[in-house]
This record gives sequence, C-alpha cells and structure tokens, in this order.
Amino acid sequence: MATNTMDKKSSRPLRIVQWATGSIGRYAIGAIAEDPALELAGVWVHSATKHGIDAGTLAGVEKLGVAATTDADEILNGDADCVLYAPLLSDVDEICRILESGKNVVTPTGFSFVKDPSLAARIDAACRKGESSFHGSGIHPGFAGDRLPLVVSALCRRIDKVTVTEVCDLSQGSESPEMVIDQLGFGMSAEDASASPPALMEVMSTIFYESMDMIAAGLGFELDGYEHRHEFALATRDVEIHAGMIKKDHVAGQHFEYIGKVGDRRAIEFQTYWKMTRDIDRDWPYDAPLEYTVEVEGDPSVRCTLSPIDSETTEPGLVWTAMNCVNALRPVCLAEPGIRTSLDLPIVRAEGRFPVSPN
Repeated sequence: MATNTMDKKSSRPLRIVQWATGSIGRYAIGAIAEDPALELAGVWVHSATKHGIDAGTLAGVEKLGVAATTDADEILNGDADCVLYAPLLSDVDEICRILESGKNVVTPTGFSFVKDPSLAARIDAACRKGESSFHGSGIHPGFAGDRLPLVVSALCRRIDKVTVTEVCDLSQGSESPEMVIDQLGFGMSAEDASASPPALMEVMSTIFYESMDMIAAGLGFELDGYEHRHEFALATRDVEIHAGMIKKDHVAGQHFEYIGKVGDRRAIEFQTYWKMTRDIDRDWPYDAPLEYTVEVEGDPSVRCTLSPIDSETTEPGLVWTAMNCVNALRPVCLAEPGIRTSLDLPIVRAEGRFPVSPN
C-alpha cells in the first residue's frame, strides 16, 4: 500500500516492515516499537533459524506479537506503508520488487544519490509502477558524508574544498567472522587482502562517490573525476576481538581515501580510518573510538565534529544509522513517487521523540 498520497494530517500509525535483522535492523525494530506513530507490520529474515521468532526477541526487547518470516512473498503481498531495507549487501532486484508492490523503501545500504542512468531508470520505473518512493539514508553515507557537509556549508561565502573524515574502532562490533573477515577483510594476510579485496570494498566506492555527487549537486557544481586509495595496517601482536582472533602481521586497520575532482583540483575528500586495535604498524593520526569530522575550507573555513557522548547507547554508530532511517520513514511516505534524496526531502528530524513529561 503506497502512502505517498496519504493526508499529511493523518494520525494513523505508519505500518513498517523491517527487512533483515542484523545490527541495524535490531535497533530499528526497537525504535519502531517505541514510537506510537509507527506500527511494526512485518519482519523479513534471511536465516531459517530466525523464521517464526518474535521480532521483539530478535531485537532484544519485549515480545511484539510479530513473527519473523523468510517468505518474501508474504511481505510483498502484505499491508504495509514502508520497508526499512537493511541487509548487509543490497539486491536491486529485491528492492525493485518491494517498490513495485506499492511499498516505499528507506535503506542504509547506499543509494543516497543515484547517478548511474540505467540504475536510476530501473529504480524509478519500479517506483512509478508501485506509486512508491525510494530513499538512501544511514550515517555515512546518508548523513555525515553528504547532508551534514551541506548544512555546514550554509555558513560560508566561498567554498574551496570539503573533507569528511571517519574514524571508527570496530573491535567491539560484529561477532560474525563472515562480516569482519569475508566482507571487511580484517584478519586476512596483507597478501590475500591485496590480491582479493573484500566484497564490501567495491560497494564502498560506489556509495561514497554517490555522497560526493550529492554534495556537489547541493553546492551547484559537478565532479568530473574520482580517485581511490586503500591501504592496510597490520597487527603488531595477536589481538582478540568479538569475531575471533586477528593474528600478528594480519590486517587490523584500514585507511580508505576517496577523492572527487574538478579538473586537477581535489574538490571533495573522504578519509576513512578503521581499526581493530591500537597495536598496528602505522602511525595514523586519528585515535577516536567513533568520530566524523566535516571540514569546509573557504571563507570562512568551518570544522564540525560529530562524536558520541555518555548515554545508554553502547553502539552509537549503529543507533545513528538506524535512527536516521527510522526518522526518515514518514517524510519518505509523504514524498512524491520516485527516487528521493536528502535534497528532495524536508529536514529529517526526531519528531515525537522528545518526552512531554519526565519519566
């Protein structure tokens, strides 16, 4: 049921499907359940071991009376306004099927600014068929590397360059060897990592270039070239992490550099530093557990840093990713059919999440 034509004053809860229940999906389920303006309408899971389990159990909250299913057709044929699509890797065929079924889609898997003509046409056609909207969200991409730089740019009268730096300690993250080693490449030998780059690396290039393109479009210019550099740091000792053991002289840190150019000029830079330990063989200048820094060089130059402070949340980066998606659900449902970027939507905000009375 596409809701793009719904009355903006409608008070009925939006019916939301959570697609995949990894780290992001679990936090999203909890956030949907606690919001009276949202109703969990279904949960799709990849693993047969999760089929039939209550969504609340999967999310680590009280039971919600919604059983997870591996049957995609059950979800596609069901009554829902929007799907929060959060698998580890996206499947465009899957996304288009959801959109064609009349359900809007919000996803943290990229797609913040789709420029590839064939891909854009394919997704847009699915949106038109289902009268649905599609939006790429998340933290980076989705906020720190595209929307936040544009907000910061409003303070400048001239802009020479935009740099976004991500620093992340991943040691306490995923317990899945498939995620940490197969997808991200940690724990591999330097030779294996260089010879067979992890699966996620190609995806990262695509989604980061999309974010750069959105910054450029928001500032009124186009990039005409891109560069990418990737280097590994090796552990100087054996390191125990949630997903297992990283042996000495195996990959324990990674640095990604993405550059968007106008002619020979480096107009936009993304610098990403991921570490599993401080005990690595590179003297990288960043050591924060989690931090995003946006620097807009120009007149005047501006620096904005996004980092977590003390709270109940132990995994702020995952919560940021999930909440930027959850808080985008209503704006996307109200949007006109088609691909909708942050340039198209109103400011996504945590509407209704300020307690009117103290606990």
